[in-house]
Amino acid sequence: MPKIVDVYNYIDTFAPFDTAMDGDNVGILVGDENAEVTRAIIALDITPEVVYEARERSAQLIVSHHPIIFHPIKRLVAGSVPYLLAESGIGAVCAHTNLDFSCDGTNVAMFNTIGLQGQEPLESCGGLVGTLAAPMTARELAELIKISFNCEGLRFSDCGEMITRAAVAAGAAGEGIFAAKTHGAQAFVTGEIAHHEILFARENGIAIFDVGHRKCEELVVPVIYKRLSAKFPEIEFYQSEKYTDGIQYI
Repeated sequence: MPKIVDVYNYIDTFAPFDTAMDGDNVGILVGDENAEVTRAIIALDITPEVVYEARERSAQLIVSHHPIIFHPIKRLVAGSVPYLLAESGIGAVCAHTNLDFSCDGTNVAMFNTIGLQGQEPLESCGGLVGTLAAPMTARELAELIKISFNCEGLRFSDCGEMITRAAVAAGAAGEGIFAAKTHGAQAFVTGEIAHHEILFARENGIAIFDVGHRKCEELVVPVIYKRLSAKFPEIEFYQSEKYTDGIQYI
């Protein structure tokens, strides 16, 4: 029967953990690496609800994108996610920026979901830039993104011209707007962008599409599910049905 370390080692083949950004916390963050796995949950984040879901499914492992331990823990508080995992005997493998940067990771999932072609890297932020299959207005692209990313809503701006070239950068990657300009992108899609970056985009004729952190990154969950299910047929993998960031639109 596969062990937690086997799942870790396989993820390492396509999203090497040593490529994570400095200060990121990735890898086996909770549990015994030699524990056997028969069932596992895949989620964007490990929240208490996801831990309870894993308990209900008798899962021994949760694979997540965002690390459950990012800063040093000074106290292990009852009810916190690390506490719940340890209490339940459930391991956690977290693949964050190493997955963002990988050949089959978060940025690639965004790129493919929009239907971009001719993949080029945005060096500064790990994002990607490419060409749309057909020119679109900003509103048309916003509608495409809203549907394909399963968004209830998103923020966007209009550059005032037809868009043929777009850049994507997963997560809180608004700084990628500067590289997007260098690469001649007329549109920039990300999960979080700051006010000064929005103004830079406006001044340089680049349409922005702020889809929310969760919506741009949860695209990678089915990708990981498919990969792990194919590699480990002995393990029952589940995409979390309980995970939410709680964000609503009115």
